[in-house]
Amino acid sequence: MTEISVIGGGSWATALVKILTENKVRVSWYLRRQLQVEAINEEGINPDYLDFVKLDTRYLEASTDLQHVLRQTSTALFVVPSAHFPALCEEIRPEWLRGKSVLTSIKGTVGKENNLPSAYVSQKFAIEEMQQAILAGPCHAEEIAMGKKTYMTICSPNDRLLQLLEPCFSNRYVHVNLDHDICGIEYAAIFKNVIGLVCGMAKGLNYGDNFLAVLVSNAIHELQILLEGLYVPKAQIGRSSYLGDLLVTAYSPHSRNRTFGELIGRGYSVEQTQTLMSMVAEGYAATQGLFQTAKELGLNLPIVNTAYRVLYNHMPVAAEFKLLERNIT
Repeated sequence: MTEISVIGGGSWATALVKILTENKVRVSWYLRRQLQVEAINEEGINPDYLDFVKLDTRYLEASTDLQHVLRQTSTALFVVPSAHFPALCEEIRPEWLRGKSVLTSIKGTVGKENNLPSAYVSQKFAIEEMQQAILAGPCHAEEIAMGKKTYMTICSPNDRLLQLLEPCFSNRYVHVNLDHDICGIEYAAIFKNVIGLVCGMAKGLNYGDNFLAVLVSNAIHELQILLEGLYVPKAQIGRSSYLGDLLVTAYSPHSRNRTFGELIGRGYSVEQTQTLMSMVAEGYAATQGLFQTAKELGLNLPIVNTAYRVLYNHMPVAAEFKLLERNIT
């Protein structure tokens, strides 16, 4: 495989394009803003995200024409916020994806039914799971941009697709793990963003490392409850694609979800926080989706409940954490 269409113009998409073009994979890249496209094609720089990264334009063509981008390759990689994914899909005709492999790296539930991104793609475009793969962490775009050692996971039930994708993303600083558990790892990627928000809230409220360690330990237990409730086959929760992704989001200063939560903990409203941040924190929308999923399954997830009550019921964050203190061990 030597060609991939990338849909999305943020920091994570930019980091993945960096990896692909360094590996001499030809990239057809869809971005909405014409100024981004011009800067990328002329200078190899995304002016809005990771603008210190120089991309190899020999293997890259950016465009605002979605149909053109999708028709250039046999594989489409979607890297957009989950809240924006349904509207984007409305712009795509099913025939543009017919016969293609679809790779998603979207870390939130999608639509009113709170679908996984892979399930949404299956329903919307009649693309079988064997034609799909997901790309997961633990990794931050900023560290990939700096060439720091990173481990990521590609999941698909299709071993042939995994073998085709693996060399596209592996390089001297990126190690790629292969897995078959699309459902489990997709849910883990969504869940960890909610936990990142709550860890940020704790920091904003001036809780210390002792409390944070207990919070994260309980979060791991909640993830296990969630996966068992979803009847996910025995997930190896200690692996980097589960636990590692949760930990890096909970502790890293690069985590936009942790930053979002910290501002909430310091007393900012959701609207003020969204205005202050230039990037989307997936955990905000993911909180609503996970809360509804847990409710439908009859699961008690105190940390997820706390996030929901603070973000959507507008309950005082300090009071909610006092309640949370009594519901974790």
